[in-house]
Amino acid sequence: MESLQRRARGVQESTDSVAGVPVRWFRPDRADAGLIFHVHGGAFVAGSSLAARAHSTLARSIGAELISVDYRLAPEHPFPAALDDVWAVYSEVARHRPTVIVGESAGGGLALSLVRRVLDRGGHAPKGLVTMFPWADLTNSSESFERNEPRDLLSRRGLSRSAVAYAGDCDLRMPLVSPRYGSFANFPPTLIVVGTHDCLLDDSRTVSTRMRADGVDATLIEIAGGFHGFILLPAPESKEARRQISSFVGSALGDR
Repeated sequence: MESLQRRARGVQESTDSVAGVPVRWFRPDRADAGLIFHVHGGAFVAGSSLAARAHSTLARSIGAELISVDYRLAPEHPFPAALDDVWAVYSEVARHRPTVIVGESAGGGLALSLVRRVLDRGGHAPKGLVTMFPWADLTNSSESFERNEPRDLLSRRGLSRSAVAYAGDCDLRMPLVSPRYGSFANFPPTLIVVGTHDCLLDDSRTVSTRMRADGVDATLIEIAGGFHGFILLPAPESKEARRQISSFVGSALGDR
């Protein structure tokens, strides 16, 4: 999916290092609205900041800089390496400007864990969170695997191998490993996007329900027929999702 992504015209792309962590910047000609902080997917064992090219059009339309973090990957670097990396970068770049955190798949789950750490450690709270088909429960015990595995890209067996590689010696139900088991108290307004054919559909539904129970302004959007990762493809299902994401991010960064 990364190979299909193209950087939007009028957006400059560069690589750098922040707090010793490799990052990729996307800077549109006009970038005065704030920052989009992107966390890529890949089941914690693959993927890179190149996936952020899919969101460069969003950055241009909103007028915000976009940064994506090349956090360390498992199994060579199990938990909490990835969380430590995104936390280190976020702490440096989000201190003095409004920020929305955006993540997909494993990056969506990691974004949830990042927000929890930011709030617990008194960091600069984001204005909003967009989590797309988040992998929020690494036990992979939800029923949507049984319903959707025949029509999705994911498999419970494959994700379970990655879950063990990422968690290392930690319990899979540890909240910062699987945010579905943690608290969402004081989270910012959150948009959750998932397809109805995604094996992680129940993760999104559970997180949405838990967030609302904790008093969070959480919106769940289920895209009919969308499979895992659909937002990164030039599919009709992604067009409506991107429109709603753009509206959400624009509103969150505009509320300064």
